[in-house]
Amino acid sequence: MCNFAVIMKGKRTHIYIMALVALVVLGSFAIISLATFRGEDTAPRDTIARQLVMKPRLVVAKKDTVSKTVVTDSLPDYDPTVRGTLTDSLGNPMSGVVVSDGYSCTVTNDKGMYIFMRDKDARFVWYTVPADCEIPTHSETDRTANFYKPLQAGKNEYNFTLKRLAGGPEHDYKLIVFGDPQITNAFSPYYAGPNDNPIQKSDLARFTDETMTDVRQTIASWPAEMPVYAISMGDDVQYYGGYNAGLERQIREALGSSRATVFSVIGNHDQDGKSLYTRKWEQSFGPTDFSFDRGDVHYVCLNDVHFYRGMLYWQPGELTASQLRWLHEDLSFVNRDKKVVLCYHIPLTMGNRPRKGARTLNLDSEPGHYSSSVFRRVLNELKVFRGGYELFCGHTHFAINHEIDFNGLHIIEHCHAAACGNIWQSNINICGTPNGYYVYSLNGTNITDCYYKGTFWPRSRQMTLFRAATNFNGETYAADWQLPEDSGAIIANVFNADSRWRVYAVENGVEREMRRIDHQGQDAFATGYHHRYSKSVSYQFVSKKNGYLIMNHLYYYVPRSAESRIMVKVKDAYGNTYTSSTDDVISEPFFNFAHCYEEKR
Repeated sequence: MCNFAVIMKGKRTHIYIMALVALVVLGSFAIISLATFRGEDTAPRDTIARQLVMKPRLVVAKKDTVSKTVVTDSLPDYDPTVRGTLTDSLGNPMSGVVVSDGYSCTVTNDKGMYIFMRDKDARFVWYTVPADCEIPTHSETDRTANFYKPLQAGKNEYNFTLKRLAGGPEHDYKLIVFGDPQITNAFSPYYAGPNDNPIQKSDLARFTDETMTDVRQTIASWPAEMPVYAISMGDDVQYYGGYNAGLERQIREALGSSRATVFSVIGNHDQDGKSLYTRKWEQSFGPTDFSFDRGDVHYVCLNDVHFYRGMLYWQPGELTASQLRWLHEDLSFVNRDKKVVLCYHIPLTMGNRPRKGARTLNLDSEPGHYSSSVFRRVLNELKVFRGGYELFCGHTHFAINHEIDFNGLHIIEHCHAAACGNIWQSNINICGTPNGYYVYSLNGTNITDCYYKGTFWPRSRQMTLFRAATNFNGETYAADWQLPEDSGAIIANVFNADSRWRVYAVENGVEREMRRIDHQGQDAFATGYHHRYSKSVSYQFVSKKNGYLIMNHLYYYVPRSAESRIMVKVKDAYGNTYTSSTDDVISEPFFNFAHCYEEKR
């Protein structure tokens, strides 16, 4: 009692009362939770106890203006807890559901109750949507995920109602992944015919009329009962052409306009170092760090964009200490038999604007490139999952399944090409990949199929072919990659290829493996095109002067005869075979591809 009396003296008595009350509430709740919680084998019981009893955060109060503080029985003015109840649509409690503010996590007890200490920087409370529950959306016509609630001053209770899936967890479903929709508040000139007269059409209109129209056509080709989800890899907008307070809401509604239920990570251009921009993204999409479950997969979405000098950011991406702590807590509740898909905007395995502590790749083919300073810690969190893990990102505006060897592990990071191509400047990314999106098929913990869907292109078209000597506005593959000019050498740009794929040239019935180019450089066709037409970005961005650009899905073959008709046969990692031939080579600088003439599709 003497020690307690000494502590209670002074001008900040109410702070100690607050902390004591919070500890009593949390401690009581932890005892109830530990006595009643019966979840699946997601974490050791001592881990659950540690997560439920969170350390209180003391709030620094202003100095008292009176000389004496009166002790009363009332609660302090500021209650730092967030609490509530999760029930299903029939009113039954939902136990074992993870709830978080993006800084700490807890789980609901058998009464569906949760409580934790709110972080001072937290802006949302949300729950990890369980695999056996529907993902709530903003509306029937805006099917973007709505699994969160903004935290409000003076409000501590946040309740959620979940709807169970009639058939239980969906072990077989489709996942659409968008790289960088990046609509702007400007009219980026582009071309749709044989003349050089630009069309004035907004980026939002192009995304809606082209990308989302194609998405709806793709989904319509699947069985009506097939579950469909989608994730945008960030840079949903860019305030090029002026700030528009409604831009994030417009792209959200466009993304949510199909049958797919859509999530998004936040990108660098969604923020550009300005809190106003970040808040606009949050108003439309919610928390920047969150997770959800589908089938046997746990998805984690993170903001790995952190600005350090005006609008500059670390490249590769980075995570803060608090994000790493949250990631550790979130994953501690996940069954180790699941697969984890980690989603973020900037690649973690490559970049030439590194933070202190980033590790050089030491690759002659990628000079000046580093892996993230937190990459080792991230991998340590992921490698314990028996279902494996995947790394998904965007940002680059070029397609690349980036592969590195790191700490004895072979890593593949899937960097998704941009839906906007070169910021709606044309119909191609800077690597020559057409505007489009990716389609994944998941069954259990396995990705059973993945292909790139060029906008308004058939699924079967997974490559483009060129003659190495063709001059594209001053650019040739022969010059870029030191290939003989008069040999009839052909180039295959295989959009989604990685080291598991096999690409063959068939000449006079004989099948020979084509040689893969894996190096910093450029795509001659895309560079030549953008050299002539690029307005919204500098030429350096699309050319070999861009030290960030890595080309690893180009293949070449020097035929025995320059006049031979060559068939190219591609076998992907999922058992699919795609073919094309030199009858389809792109032989004119700006014809039948970037201008996308109707009769040449």
